[in-house]
Amino acid sequence: MSIFCKEYTVRDFLCKDGELTTNNIIEYLIETSNYHSIDCGLSNEYLLSMGYTWMIYKWKIRFFRKAKSFEKIKVKTWASGFRNINAFREFEIYAGNEKILEASSIFLLIDLEKRKASRIPEDIANAYGVCENKFFKNIKRVNEPENLDPINRFSYKALRRDIDFNDHVNNSVYLELIYEALPSKFSDINFSEININYMKEIKVDDEIIIDVYKDNFDFYFFFKSRDESQIYARVSAKYESSY
Repeated sequence: MSIFCKEYTVRDFLCKDGELTTNNIIEYLIETSNYHSIDCGLSNEYLLSMGYTWMIYKWKIRFFRKAKSFEKIKVKTWASGFRNINAFREFEIYAGNEKILEASSIFLLIDLEKRKASRIPEDIANAYGVCENKFFKNIKRVNEPENLDPINRFSYKALRRDIDFNDHVNNSVYLELIYEALPSKFSDINFSEININYMKEIKVDDEIIIDVYKDNFDFYFFFKSRDESQIYARVSAKYESSY
């Protein structure tokens, strides 16, 4: 199977001011990729029994608009290629015939014993099949601005509720935290594009800081250990309206 599609009705309690929040959009994407894996005979439980799990390394997401409360949406996903340790996956969201989101991602297949990325076995790649259409050919590394001072520094301690079945902070939580880290005057901003590089797992009780930078219509968020010796994630986000 190449392209997998799942239909949903947007739940009102996942929305803010009638629109699906960014972190819950990510939840719909991840849930659809999980359903795709199940359909291919590669459920999370099956992979865990084989000593593997999937982890996301990078995202690039373009938003055309947010889904609305009670709106019916279709989420499409497919594997767009496999190379060495990288599994490339694409996503689209439609409301009726209107495309409202497109995204490219890179997943890693993690060897649980070694806690390191493993070369993807041919039988796993073959089970998904490949549709080579990609929205973003490259997902670039997000670099910390050298000539800017942070506009905010946000402190956070990872909670048990943030932890997923991979025993680390769930991918969607990072999207929730970038909004928490924004200065209050930007709290209602709608990003048109987000690029995320996950560098190191955040575990329960880890204490982190998020340094926030602004450069014209671009924001940058750097998730760091308190002593700044580790970077957990690098995020860039674009918006279109001025503040």
